[in-house]
Order: sequence, then C-alpha cells, then structure tokens
Amino acid sequence: MRTDMTRTARLLLVLALSAAGAGAAAGCGSAEAGGTEPSPRSDARAQQVAKAWDGSRAADRWRAGHRTVAPPIGPLGQNVPADVLAPLGGLTRVAGNGRSLTVVAHHGSCDDGPVVDVLETSGSVVLSAAVTGLHDGPCTSELRGKKMTVKLDGPVGDRIVLDAFTGRPVPDADGGAPAGS
Repeated sequence: MRTDMTRTARLLLVLALSAAGAGAAAGCGSAEAGGTEPSPRSDARAQQVAKAWDGSRAADRWRAGHRTVAPPIGPLGQNVPADVLAPLGGLTRVAGNGRSLTVVAHHGSCDDGPVVDVLETSGSVVLSAAVTGLHDGPCTSELRGKKMTVKLDGPVGDRIVLDAFTGRPVPDADGGAPAGS
C-alpha cells in the first residue's frame, strides 16, 4: 500500500512539473501589459518627423512629383525596441473621404499585435507603428502583417503621409508610388 501511495505521489509530481514546464515553454502567463497609448518616445519622434518635413524643400519637391527626394530626416537605428516604434509595411487604402488610412503594420508571434498612432499637422500625417503586449519565452521568427485602419481628424488632402520610424513617406503596400502621389 505504501508503495502505491509513493508511486502515485511521484506520478502526480511529474505531471504537475510537466504541465508547468509546458506552460513556461509556450510563454503563457508572462505577457507584459500592453496599451494603445503612444509612448513618449514614439510621440516625440512623430513630432520630430513632422517638423522636419512640414514646409521643407523636400516636401515641396515631393508634392511636385519628384519621388527621389532626399528626406530631411534620417531613419531610426535598428536598436529601437518594437514596442516603441517599428517601420510600416505600406499603405493599402485611403478612404474616399480621405478621413481614414489603412496600412500594413508588422508584428510577431509572441505579442498581442500592432498598434498605429497618428499625428496630424497642416502639412503631414505621421504614422507611428509599434507592437503591444510582448511575451517572454521561445517564439517563432516570423513577421506577420496586419491591416490597421487609422481614423483622421481631417482629410489627407495634399498632406504627405509619413512613417515615424523611417522618416520617409509611407510606401504603397503593392510596391507602387508612396502615399501622397
């Protein structure tokens, strides 16, 4: 009888440890709190990009159809955390009334998905993409694209749609001319 009880206790202990180990390997229960508010760093970068483009010679040349314009601001380095700022995959749609944009935002398999914030000025619309809810633990190395629709306060009109990460106009997702063409 004592042997059966010890064997049962060991079996239950092994099962409990296996279940706990499987949960940890899957990254379950370790998500950081993810929000949709722009981080101060991404908001500052969006303002920096807007200030560089608004009223610049590059913006005038861009509106005139010159697509090989040297941007007035450079891209961010590669060491920026994805939960702060990430590059956009491209623009897929501008609503008929110009008051919403649909863009492709990237994220991975160990997060809650992308978020896209907008800063509107008289001369530009700056989009800041980031990833929310990053999870710890092993993950596959895949890049997923998700279409995100961003509502604007006013129509795009002749404003240039910019990516806060790259500091450049958001390219068309199909490989065509960037936004504002």
